[in-house]
Amino acid sequence: MTDGAQPTMRRDAVRNRERLLAAARVVFAERGADVALEEVARLAVVSRTTLYRHFTTREQLAATVFEENVALIERRAVELGEADDGIVTLFDFVLDQQRANRGFERMLSAADLSWLSELSARTIAAFEPLLVRGRAAGIVHPVVGVDDVMLAFPMAAGAMADSDLAGRPEAADRVRAMLHRALFTGAAG
Repeated sequence: MTDGAQPTMRRDAVRNRERLLAAARVVFAERGADVALEEVARLAVVSRTTLYRHFTTREQLAATVFEENVALIERRAVELGEADDGIVTLFDFVLDQQRANRGFERMLSAADLSWLSELSARTIAAFEPLLVRGRAAGIVHPVVGVDDVMLAFPMAAGAMADSDLAGRPEAADRVRAMLHRALFTGAAG
């Protein structure tokens, strides 16, 4: 290794890491944030030692999934850049991520604030051009700003985490519809 280059992972290590992340998404969504990490290793078909070699804590595993979600948001925003209703599609994409990853917010509550702030800034940057385009097309209410869109996500997460709503898709759909009415004009077509 020279010039401060990072070591490259062996192919099997990369594959195991990807399997662990995919398994974490499933296990945390189905069983919640307090599930034993051994369940993640079992679903990924790797040993506990392999799990802890890649992720030393539950928070580190959740943070990695969260960071990957932000990268997915950024890529999706680029794909939607020319669509007048791209903001609506991206908004729903993030709500779907939240729905699939219930419990991550609680696990990340003790995370490094500067790291979370950076991910928040990246998410805002992904939404801003779509918001401008959507407002110009009459799809976003004129008074809605990017801060309003960002505020909608913890509101939705809170509703989805509510024990009465968790696992009830019709309630999550109602939350989505209410947030759509608050943010969007319904002019998307």
